[in-house]
Amino acid sequence: MQPVLPTQSDLRELTSHRDEACVSIYLRSSPIPRESDESRIALKGAVAHAERELKEKGMDPAKLREIIGPLEGLDDNPVFWTDQARGFAIFAAPGFLRVFRLVNDLRNHLAVGDRFDIGMLLRAVSFSHEAFVLTLTEGTIELYALSSSQPVRHLELQLPDDVHSVLEYTTSEDDFAMPRAQGANGEKTEQHKYCRIVQDAVLDAIGASTIPLIIAASTDLEPAYRAINRYRHLADQGIGANPESLSLVDLTERARAILDDLHAADLASWWEHFEVERSRDKATTDLGHVARAATAAAIDELVFDMDSALEGSIDEAGALKVAPGVSADTYGIVDEIAARVLRSGGTARAVRSADMPAGSPVAAVLRYPF
Repeated sequence: MQPVLPTQSDLRELTSHRDEACVSIYLRSSPIPRESDESRIALKGAVAHAERELKEKGMDPAKLREIIGPLEGLDDNPVFWTDQARGFAIFAAPGFLRVFRLVNDLRNHLAVGDRFDIGMLLRAVSFSHEAFVLTLTEGTIELYALSSSQPVRHLELQLPDDVHSVLEYTTSEDDFAMPRAQGANGEKTEQHKYCRIVQDAVLDAIGASTIPLIIAASTDLEPAYRAINRYRHLADQGIGANPESLSLVDLTERARAILDDLHAADLASWWEHFEVERSRDKATTDLGHVARAATAAAIDELVFDMDSALEGSIDEAGALKVAPGVSADTYGIVDEIAARVLRSGGTARAVRSADMPAGSPVAAVLRYPF
C-alpha cells in the first residue's frame, strides 16, 4: 500500500467511522529510505501496544486479527517504506485500513477507542506545503515542483526551440541579431510576448492546479510576467533574486519561506473575516456554543487549536461535558467538534495555540445566527 496525502473526503470518511476498536497511529518518518529503520521499530512497538490494549478489552481473537494482521503486513511492504515523508498516519479497524503520508513534523502517538483520532491529520491538510517554482531569465526557463514529502522535482516545459529569439531583433541591413527591440515600448512588447509563451507552457504543465506558483525572475522579466499572468494562484511575493545566482537549495529555501508567509497572511485574512462575522452574530469562540453549533450542522468554517488536550464528551444534542482526564468514556473534545463540522460539509483548519485567541481552543464562523 502506497501512503498518500489526505483529502477532505478522506477526513469525512474517517470522522464518520465508528467501531469498538479504532486504532490510530502517528509516527515520525523521513523521505530518505535508509533512515526508515527507526520508524519501522516504532511502528512494530505501536502495533504490539494496540494489540495488548484490544486484548485487555476482551476483543474476539478473529476480529483482533482483522486489525493487527494488515498493520503487521506494512512491515513487509517495500513500497510503503520507500515512499515516506516527514511522518505518516495509519487508521485501522476490522475490515478497514487507511495510510496517509504527512508533510509536517509530528509526535509519535497511538490511540485506541470507538472513533479515530484525526487531530494531527487535520493539521496536515490545513495548509498546502506544495508550490511550483518558475525560474525565468533571458537564458533559462525552468519549472520545479516543491513538496515537503518528496525531493524537488524538475517539470518538463514544452517550449519552442527558438523561444529566446523573441527577445532579439534583426536590423534591416543584415541578419545580425541584437538583444532587445529598439525603444522602451518595443522592449516591453517583446518581454510580454516572451512571458506569454512561457506561461502557456507552464499552464500546460500544471493543469488546473490550485497550488501556489512562485516566480524567481530577472528584474526586467518579473514585472512582465506578472503583467500577462492568467494563473490565479501566482504568489504576490517573488524570490527577489536572479535565479542564475542561486543554487537549487537556496531557491527551495526561499520558496519555503514564501509559503510560510502565505500561510500567515491567509490566517490573518481569516481572522479579519471572523471579526466581521462576529459583528453580525455569526461567529463565536465560546466552546459550548461551538459544540452545539457543530452538532446542529450550523458551522461553515472552524479554526481550532491543534495542541488542545481537552477531554470529555459531546452528546447528540451538542451538550458538552469536560472531563478531568483521559478515560475509556472520553475523547478529544476539539477533535470531535472538528469531525462534526467536516461531516456536515464545513471546513476545519488546525493551527498552533499561539494563533488562537486567548482562552478558547476554537473559533467558528456560523452559517446563520445560532
